[in-house]
Amino acid sequence: MRLRPPRSLIGQFALLHIATALLAVAALPVGVSVLLHRVAGHYQREVLRQQAGQIEALLKDRDPGIAIDTADMLAGGLTLTIVDAARHVVAERGPPRPALIARVPLDTRPRAARWHRFAAISRPVGAQWIVVSQDDAAPEVVTDDIVRTFLRRFLLLVLPLMLVVPLVGIWLSRRLTLRMRAVSTIAAAIGPRTLDRRLPHRSLPLEIEPLASATNAALDRLEQAFTAQAAFAADIAHELRTPLAVIRLRADGIAEPVLRDTMLAAVDRAARVIEQLMGLADLERPMEESCALVDLSALAEQVVADRAPMMLRGGHDIALLDQRPAPLHGYAGAIALALENLIDNAARHTPAGTAITVVAGPGPRLTVCDDGPPLDPAQIARMTQRFWRAGTGGDGSGLGLSIVARVAAAHGGTLRLAAGEGGRGLAATLMLAPPGPDQNSSVVE
Repeated sequence: MRLRPPRSLIGQFALLHIATALLAVAALPVGVSVLLHRVAGHYQREVLRQQAGQIEALLKDRDPGIAIDTADMLAGGLTLTIVDAARHVVAERGPPRPALIARVPLDTRPRAARWHRFAAISRPVGAQWIVVSQDDAAPEVVTDDIVRTFLRRFLLLVLPLMLVVPLVGIWLSRRLTLRMRAVSTIAAAIGPRTLDRRLPHRSLPLEIEPLASATNAALDRLEQAFTAQAAFAADIAHELRTPLAVIRLRADGIAEPVLRDTMLAAVDRAARVIEQLMGLADLERPMEESCALVDLSALAEQVVADRAPMMLRGGHDIALLDQRPAPLHGYAGAIALALENLIDNAARHTPAGTAITVVAGPGPRLTVCDDGPPLDPAQIARMTQRFWRAGTGGDGSGLGLSIVARVAAAHGGTLRLAAGEGGRGLAATLMLAPPGPDQNSSVVE
């Protein structure tokens, strides 16, 4: 099984600091121990050299036995020995060490040697050699004791530090990730209606500043594109409404009733398509105007009253069921457009004699249901797709339910489509959730 590093930044920093601390705990004592033993060995060899040099100076005018006896002992645990080429002891002071004498090198220049716990140095003087040795286990030799005591105290000091270092690293990483999360929260709140927000610069580490700058530059370009799109939609609406008004005036002057009604219906249908396209464009651009308190009961009553004559002329019955929904902060024009589209959709795709009911509430919702023919569940699932139309006929533009879904998304809600009561017709529910002052409502397809 292959181990993988954690994806969390804090986890990676913690793992790095723990690994570093473990490596330091293992390496520092070993390194310090080697260094201290090397220093102690150098100091010991220097003492042995000085002791041998002192004896060499005394041998110039004294016999070997007198020179050794009169020499000053520079350290404890020493044995001073003078041997000949056959390693016979000529003179000796201190505990005899025949095994060491048998192994110490006798060369033409001073040589240092170690055998078990003994350290020695041999120095040639004529046909003899001065051998100065020291027993590290002797009570008078305190160098190793000092090294061992220091290492124990060093470990007592290092181990707590090695435990603290990862904790400090984790704490610093936590502070860094908290700043990153704060910036991520700001970025998550940026949407079509909050494109004026930007990521802060000076609150991020220098390594991440280029990413924030690039993101802000991309938001600047996106805001400019949304503004240009809104201006383009407004220009198109202005250019199309005037010709349609002229065509309608000309159509009113047609004497033949059938042709006049056909022309007026086509003009009205074109105007309706433009109105829906404008509504869709408005939902896809930032809404600079603030939300207002919307009374859903009054809004539903007004829309039903406006649509009732057309419904009755088409042979449909329409009724309003008011369940007293609570007012909400939203965009009254967009909600009214969505409700009109739901009513028109129900009238367009049901036969004459179908009863359409508009339900306001309970809660922030508007429902339009009918008792028309049963619908295929797969057909219901495709209804919110833009430009989808039932069958190949009909006068719809295929934008109605797509606009309703976007109005719901703009208010933080959803459009729910289901079979009507008893499996007949369609029940379309516009779920609305009032956006808070800092809440971003993303538009969904």
